[in-house]
Amino acid sequence: MEYDDSTGILAAAGRDAVANIWDIRAGRQLHKLLGHTKWIRDDWTARVWSVSRGTCDAVLACHAGPLLFVEYSASDKGIITGSTDGLLRFWENKEEGIKCVKNVTIHSAAILSINAGEHWLGVGAADNSMSLFHRPQERLGSFTNTGSKMSGWQLYRTPQKTSAVVRCVVSDLERKRICSGGRNGLLRLWEATINI
Repeated sequence: MEYDDSTGILAAAGRDAVANIWDIRAGRQLHKLLGHTKWIRDDWTARVWSVSRGTCDAVLACHAGPLLFVEYSASDKGIITGSTDGLLRFWENKEEGIKCVKNVTIHSAAILSINAGEHWLGVGAADNSMSLFHRPQERLGSFTNTGSKMSGWQLYRTPQKTSAVVRCVVSDLERKRICSGGRNGLLRLWEATINI
């Protein structure tokens, strides 16, 4: 489930292979998105939908296992997918369509959470670890490449493994903090040591 407070749009999906788009402010369903062949996470694809038309614009199918998390990076207008294969894929909208521009294998188990900010990306995994990515070129003001922004994400740090699966990662960019939550109920608060 995902909610955009700026538009009042809610996207929700379940085991019935259907994603539903709701306009919460108007109190009505906008679209019933059909196209997945199984429970949405079990058909091993991510689909890019037009919210205004209710149509599928692209199918992203390159993982070796079910997709467990999809994150849209608003600052990049790109997509990040993570699956049970432990692989992160960075997708970018190019003239010829949406293309994978970077693959990253850091985790040895399923990707359970992805949180993208303007300069930071946090990833939680079932191998009891998280990884933090950033874009140092932009932080230093020297990023002038007109090429791929999504491929500019670089691994910053992989903190020491915890005693439990890292189920969620969220960021508070104003306070320059990242919070991770584990299956054991513990929350960890991380302070950035470089500018966000």
